[in-house]
Amino acid sequence: MQFFKYTVLRLALFFVVFVPLTLLFRWPIYTSGLIALVIAFAVSYLFFNKLRLAANLDVQKMFASTGPRKSKRNLSDEEAEDRFLDGDK
Repeated sequence: MQFFKYTVLRLALFFVVFVPLTLLFRWPIYTSGLIALVIAFAVSYLFFNKLRLAANLDVQKMFASTGPRKSKRNLSDEEAEDRFLDGDK
C-alpha cells in the first residue's frame, strides 16, 4: 500500500510541474517532461524519505518470497533421484 501512495505522490508532483510548463509557458513536451521528472524525483527523495523507505520495504517483501513450497511428495522424489544418481558413481 505504501508503494501505491508513493507512486501516486510522485506522479502528482510530476504533473504539477509538467502541466504549467507545457500549457502556460509553452515549453516543448520533452523539455518540460524532463524538468518535471527531475523536480519530482528531487522533491520526493528529499522530503518524502519515510514514505520512500516504506515503499521500498513493500517491494522488498513482494519479491522476497521463495516461490511455491515443495510438498512432501516432491521432496521424497528429489531424495529418491539423489540416491539413484549417487548410486551410479
